[in-house]
Amino acid sequence: MFSDRLEGLLPDLRAYARMLCGDPVRADDIVQNACLNAWQSRDSFDPAKGALRGWLFRIVRNEFYQQVRSDRVRRSEDTDLLEPELMTDCDLEPRSNLARMLQAVHSLKTAQRDAFLLVVAAGFTYDEAGQVLGCSAGTVKSRVSRARDVAMDRFHSEFWSSDAADHSASPINQLHDALNRIHAVSSAA
Repeated sequence: MFSDRLEGLLPDLRAYARMLCGDPVRADDIVQNACLNAWQSRDSFDPAKGALRGWLFRIVRNEFYQQVRSDRVRRSEDTDLLEPELMTDCDLEPRSNLARMLQAVHSLKTAQRDAFLLVVAAGFTYDEAGQVLGCSAGTVKSRVSRARDVAMDRFHSEFWSSDAADHSASPINQLHDALNRIHAVSSAA
């Protein structure tokens, strides 16, 4: 039954959404909207075109990018709201290796980051990730390889600093989610 299969994939969908946005509350909103969209479109799901898991991950990914676009529009409407967000405290603390690596991952090009998160954090095969991303398994493999190289180079560079938003607010929670996901995939195999 569709609802049972959807419910069984909720932890995976939440973990993926958290890795995409870095915010557990926002990730839950993304998953909730994605599940609503999936439920409303359940008749259009065709198992011959791919697995339900891939279809749902694609809906989560699309919902995330829809929210990103919507946030940009809202932020550009009122520039006075941006000033407090752009102000940063000058008190710099040394960053942990985990926080630095998460920043390096989140600074990747979107296509590389998406492929990397699906394969490394969510445990997708290259074929499954290709179905979610709408590209071939070879393209996913290439993106993941480049993502690993770039992230490691940035991690080890003395001169690199992330210009992206700080996604390291709860690096332990993000690592915990990723490790739980990887453990679940390896236990199921």
